[in-house]
Amino acid sequence: MFNAIQREYKYISYFVRLIGRSKKLDKNKSLTVPDLIEEAIDKHPDNTAIEFEDKSYTYSDLDDEANKIANWAIKKGYKTGDVVALLMENRPEFIFIWFGLSKLGITIACLNNNIKSKSLAHCIQTSKSKSLILSSELIDNFSSAQDLIEDDISVHVSGEPVQGFENIDDDSDQITTRPQKSEVRSTLSNSESLFYIYTSGTTGLPKASNFSHQKFAVGSGLQMFSLNMKSSDKTYLVLPLYHATGGVVGLGSTLFVGGTVVLRKKFSVEKFWEDCVKYEVTIITYIGELFRYLISVEKNSYENQHKIRGMYGNGLRPDVWKVVQERFGINNIIEFYGASEGNVSLTNVDSHFGSIGRIPNYLQSFLPTKIVKFDVENEKVVRGDDGFCIECEHDESGEALGFIPNEDKFTGKFEGYTDKEATNKKILHDVFEKGDRWFSTGDLLKRDNQGYFYFVDRIGDTFRWKSENVATSEVSEAISTYKGVKEANVYGVLVPGEDGRAGMASIVTGDDFSINGLYEYLSEHLPKYSIPVFIRIAKEIEITGTFKYKKTDLVKDGFDPSEVKDKMYFASLGQNNYSDLDQDIFKKISNKEVKL
Repeated sequence: MFNAIQREYKYISYFVRLIGRSKKLDKNKSLTVPDLIEEAIDKHPDNTAIEFEDKSYTYSDLDDEANKIANWAIKKGYKTGDVVALLMENRPEFIFIWFGLSKLGITIACLNNNIKSKSLAHCIQTSKSKSLILSSELIDNFSSAQDLIEDDISVHVSGEPVQGFENIDDDSDQITTRPQKSEVRSTLSNSESLFYIYTSGTTGLPKASNFSHQKFAVGSGLQMFSLNMKSSDKTYLVLPLYHATGGVVGLGSTLFVGGTVVLRKKFSVEKFWEDCVKYEVTIITYIGELFRYLISVEKNSYENQHKIRGMYGNGLRPDVWKVVQERFGINNIIEFYGASEGNVSLTNVDSHFGSIGRIPNYLQSFLPTKIVKFDVENEKVVRGDDGFCIECEHDESGEALGFIPNEDKFTGKFEGYTDKEATNKKILHDVFEKGDRWFSTGDLLKRDNQGYFYFVDRIGDTFRWKSENVATSEVSEAISTYKGVKEANVYGVLVPGEDGRAGMASIVTGDDFSINGLYEYLSEHLPKYSIPVFIRIAKEIEITGTFKYKKTDLVKDGFDPSEVKDKMYFASLGQNNYSDLDQDIFKKISNKEVKL
């Protein structure tokens, strides 16, 4: 009884604070993200804002560096409403630049630093960016896309000088005076875009999801309120800043309370716990993949010396969850669920095992998220004789939908993509009554009788691998341009012990095809996580009556040579080519003797 009361208190307290923040932003439309961060700066000027590679920056330093960028941008003629693309790995300059530009009401297109060639050009082009700022380490990525960019944009480099490019670090105005809001963003509303965050959809090339100042402020509140964060907290952040989990949830929540971001370029198994101990980290922002790696290595002396009081993230598998609690002594595990473009947001405030979030029954009407029956084979919601969708029973899986209100308020607001057509495709009409609108998540979830939600699977062709969404059509297109490939059908297959699905391509080839060189070719055109792990050489590819590739049987076959008679190849971790896949290799992969 006491536990139940304690649980409900946690959820009521969390939702009251989150809804209160939403209403505050609804009421004061001029309150924006730079305003909120500047409030934290003025309150905690001497607190450490960022720890990075043995360098530290106070909140005063953060403001100074951002102000330099803002004043440089003013000098260059940038203004509210402009878009600037940012291609950069995790480092303090990423934060300085977007925060500085946001002070002018500039929208930042946060580019995935893994993409290159056509995908990168597409992201820059569709963002309608006035310019691109990139780190010198990623100049090769830009070079691969440069000739494909039709618009004339200015390019600035941060970091080591690169011949032929203007260096923003040298060129940026050294004025550290804070630009006055009344002069630089007086017309800016918090309903306008702060970020474009790119997500891979079933259409192939990445789509830019809108992230308004409102959405950033409330999204950051998910971690901030569920963990009751304070200025004394230190968040360990190895997730990419161009992702919503890292760049919004982890970063935003910490900066808003005046805490410290312990920032790393990328995740390191060897350094993870050592860093947590060294910097006295109290909070981890995670994705499940990180902890799958951490539990796969031998124990070390640091993993139980930490001061972690809670972790917040998504994608933690139930089997890994238990190990994290037992091995690392972290019991406060708070999973959340959400989509960058969507309006469905769930948080598991009380660390209920295996759940991605909860909406108590008494709040269902206020925060309407429904699960409806879904026809997986035909990939569409099931409608009854009356034409309306059918809500699932408790513990029955179906597609999760989020209600889109007609009135202008943040709760339930659907910001969608920059592409209007792509946005409209995610809206279902006449779901439960005539004229209503609901956001289609594209995910299968289930809900129990206490309001806890559980993730089941993703709908459609897009699958997750290495914590990234892989769009099969983009991969198919890249493979199809390789010499000797006639057709390519890409899908995801389950691999024992791995999160998500590994990419597999069934291809029809001609006489001039050679497997040698395929991996290297795809490395030039795709991010590493998108390159298929498995290749299957087929005589033909089956299609439906509407000329869609059939995938169900292929997914079922997987990569088991006893089930697949076609010739197959694989690429293991660190292997930059495809090798023969036989029964012996299949067993080694299944037994985790071969890492993918």
